[in-house]
Amino acid sequence: MSLTGTLPVILPPPTREPYKYQWARHVAREKLEADFLALKEKIAESNLKNWDAADSIEKLALAKSNDFKHPGSDLAGAEPQEHMKIGIIGAGVAGMFTAMILDQIKERIPGLKDVISYDILEAAGEKRLGGRLYTHEFTDKPHDYYDVGAMRFPHNEVMKRTYQLFEYLDMVDDLVPYYMSDYDGVCPSYFNDVQRVGPVPKGEENPYGINTPGDEIVPKALMKRNPSDVIEEAIKPFVDRLLEDLDANPKTGLEAPKKDAQGKVHPPDSYDHHHSGWELLMTADSMSTRQFLRSTVLPGIPECVAKGPGYSFNTIEWLETFTYATGWYNQSLAETVLESLDFYVPTKKNPEAGNKVEKKPWDKTGWVCVEGGAQKIARKMAAKLKKQPEFNKQVTGIATDDDRTMSLKIKDEPKPRKYFAVFNSTTLGALQRMDLTKAGLRYGTKQAIRSLGYGASCKVGMKFKTAWWMKSPHFIKEGGIARTDLPLRVCVYPSYNIHDDPEKSAVLLCSYTWAQDAQRIGALISPDSPQNEDDLRELLIHNLALLHSKPGTYKEVYDVINKNYETHHAYDWYADNNMSGAFAYFGPSQFSEMWPELIRPNGWLFLIGEHASAHHAWIVGALESAVRGVFQMFESLHILKPENPDYITAMEFLDRKDVGPFGPIPREFPRRQKDKKVDDSRNVPEEGKDLTYAAAQILLSFLEMMFEADQKKASTTSE
Repeated sequence: MSLTGTLPVILPPPTREPYKYQWARHVAREKLEADFLALKEKIAESNLKNWDAADSIEKLALAKSNDFKHPGSDLAGAEPQEHMKIGIIGAGVAGMFTAMILDQIKERIPGLKDVISYDILEAAGEKRLGGRLYTHEFTDKPHDYYDVGAMRFPHNEVMKRTYQLFEYLDMVDDLVPYYMSDYDGVCPSYFNDVQRVGPVPKGEENPYGINTPGDEIVPKALMKRNPSDVIEEAIKPFVDRLLEDLDANPKTGLEAPKKDAQGKVHPPDSYDHHHSGWELLMTADSMSTRQFLRSTVLPGIPECVAKGPGYSFNTIEWLETFTYATGWYNQSLAETVLESLDFYVPTKKNPEAGNKVEKKPWDKTGWVCVEGGAQKIARKMAAKLKKQPEFNKQVTGIATDDDRTMSLKIKDEPKPRKYFAVFNSTTLGALQRMDLTKAGLRYGTKQAIRSLGYGASCKVGMKFKTAWWMKSPHFIKEGGIARTDLPLRVCVYPSYNIHDDPEKSAVLLCSYTWAQDAQRIGALISPDSPQNEDDLRELLIHNLALLHSKPGTYKEVYDVINKNYETHHAYDWYADNNMSGAFAYFGPSQFSEMWPELIRPNGWLFLIGEHASAHHAWIVGALESAVRGVFQMFESLHILKPENPDYITAMEFLDRKDVGPFGPIPREFPRRQKDKKVDDSRNVPEEGKDLTYAAAQILLSFLEMMFEADQKKASTTSE
């Protein structure tokens, strides 16, 4: 999935840390504090004699340290220092990268070489190695394919780890420029039964005839403008105030909002220069983009700080139709704002791209795709593994046993497999269908698994006898995108075959849909595509003809497209029983409330994948979640066995900047429990010292498990 090109792009300072990372750290710290206060309250209300409420995680951990650090502790598992077998569910990017990280650690730390082993359990067959890195190949001929899943990669600060992976896999030569924009002004558009070619001239009134005499559906002043510019203007006052505050300290970001003695955040009328940024984002996260665009007064926000544009219903529908997918504005406003800030990519060709000076593939357009298809990434990742994934191994249940080791129930296997720790990289939809009744999940984690939004997405690739779109009268020879309000919605002209002979067969991504648009076209997609898809085929050829024909030429264009048709392949990600959705799509308050639940360990169960990252829907999110998960495992081991130097060595490796893509730990993951400029935090509890965030997070999880276990014992005894 990619959003740049439709998002309003607001260029942040070039050396500034991505804002999503800062926001994620703030959210993570706030949720950790709230969870500790909840445990503290439970302790105070209980009658357990061996539990006394403390005013910090480290103090409570010190008080209970003897209960979980000795070798016989339930929390320590089955002697992990002797052998640790890791179960990895899913052979997508996150799952395989977790295994690659473990291979690196085994290779670099002699004391762990024979201690760690792993299984990668993939529910699908070998053809689907890579999960959502999926390339459908019509034949084995060059360029006779299309990417069903991930297909394009922006080159920016956020994507740094992805490009480090490309380098590690020796794939830089496999990258080719991806043409997101219509540089030649030849890509068509079709809205309200009006066809245009190239960009609409600036200032043209009513270019698609939406307004009629006496019926101004969208204000004339807005109709003259590019819809993306209108969105940018709408959120700009909001963003300007946000940037002013978040950039107050360019090195470390802001401290948390001010609180009173009761722990409540100061009311909005007490905003000062250094604290209103987080308040604004928290308000933005509680609103949908649609709600913001409709509003003038924002809940709890003075108008002098920020206000909504107050657009009409029809104006918002016009904006959404021209820039996104139907229903996309139900996304959290914070997601929209932060994506616009962090995903800046140049929209023009590099002026030096044609020079003889050697350039990288991303220098020309700011985007790349993979020659041969994005699934090549997965194949090269698998080639690096010391142990290959096991296919057709569907995990149907996850359980935490009495000794805190993990059991995985696998379809058609008579006995569960035992593991020291488990990393689950499946989508939340696939995870929800597993038997989790004995997994030891917190309620918040269960809620996130059930409720967190997933976007729908469908793609249809059509193979034609000739690349008719490259020839007269279309001359679409440098990729690009065509947009329409017809059911196909977005037509993507491939960037990898632009130098091929247009008289030979070629593949066109004729329909790429999201959200409700995908749900509707998905109703026409067969599990056995292209079998039983006559209606889909006819619909899309009809839509393509409308999109590419000028008045009076529809039949001629239709005949050309229809006669050139060879075959097609369609895919609905919601209909994939191993996925149940294309990518995580966070609605109002879901990031601030649910994302922290996904990144907290549940004992020795770690949730990884793009949904468990601040940069969901991108490969980089899957990579960063894997680094975070493995780091958490070794932090847990270090807390329980601080005398073992190998655990701290592994953590230090994962935090090195010179071992990309394997390190450092993601910037979305706080280093410190408390947002202080001076880092004097500890990995294990120490009197008078703050904890690292990872240590505090894991200790709190341990303490919660211990408290719940003691409550159950007390309840059983009283009965």
